[in-house]
Amino acid sequence: MIANFFNKTKPVTIFNLVVLLFIFYLSSSLMVNTEEFSIYNFLKMILFFGWHILFLMIVNFIVKKNKLTQDNSYALLLIVLMLGTFREAFLSTNIVFSNLILLLSYRRIYSLKSEINTSAKLFDAGLWIGVSSLIYSWSIFFIVLVYVSIIIYKKINLKNSLIPLVGLITPLFLFFTYVFCFDNVVVFYDKFKYDLSLVFTSYNALHLLLPITFIVTILLWSVFSVTPKLVLVGNKLKLSWQVIINHLLIALTIIVLSPIKNGSEFYFLLFPLGVVFANFLQISSSKTFKNMVLYLFLLVSISSYFL
Repeated sequence: MIANFFNKTKPVTIFNLVVLLFIFYLSSSLMVNTEEFSIYNFLKMILFFGWHILFLMIVNFIVKKNKLTQDNSYALLLIVLMLGTFREAFLSTNIVFSNLILLLSYRRIYSLKSEINTSAKLFDAGLWIGVSSLIYSWSIFFIVLVYVSIIIYKKINLKNSLIPLVGLITPLFLFFTYVFCFDNVVVFYDKFKYDLSLVFTSYNALHLLLPITFIVTILLWSVFSVTPKLVLVGNKLKLSWQVIINHLLIALTIIVLSPIKNGSEFYFLLFPLGVVFANFLQISSSKTFKNMVLYLFLLVSISSYFL
């Protein structure tokens, strides 16, 4: 059964996840991409698929390194299924690369629970958020997650409060200097124009409405099931869970406010949702229940291509 197969992280499970990801990616490309077939476009498509694999590998590293889940592949499986569900996310270049860069920031943020190299971690976290915001400007709001983490991990002082800002401003200042030298500062200002949109009519489409409803239902069930149990466990896991919940809230805020409402914006939710859902499955001792949830995820993912 699917729950047993992904209950441990092994090379064969990773291989099967990559194959499943490729099937979703190929299906999405055929449905969304309108470019004519050519060797160039084919090679570009394969190269872009490689970035999605890299995304999974970095997620796996962060989760294992910071022990955000137990030793299983549930988080990766659920991320693949959710990515397959929102097929527009596969081909949104800016959002994909922005999230890939943000992972480098998450890696530093979730490792703040240790006492090693705190200043370097805070600078790197701010720096990578700054780089990511140059690709997709709404990424800049993840700087809030850095300060939330400082509070949660009890590392509040004047120095730690300033370091993330220095890291954030560094790439922005360098980019501004570059466009200024070419007398093209309007590019910088245009990049950071935030057009708010609270129009959600696109979500009425059945291929988005069904998975969003399902994911929100499982998310609420997961949060209210897992949180009380984590209150009773070790302090570090409990603190990491608080960071994950805030991570979710920031990602949701970006999705609600940003003008892009085609499904690709849900890429920002993949990491925290994968961790939350994996922990939800872990607390259940019923293999039948785990299989039911995973098969439902798979069914929702597949059905979105026929709606």
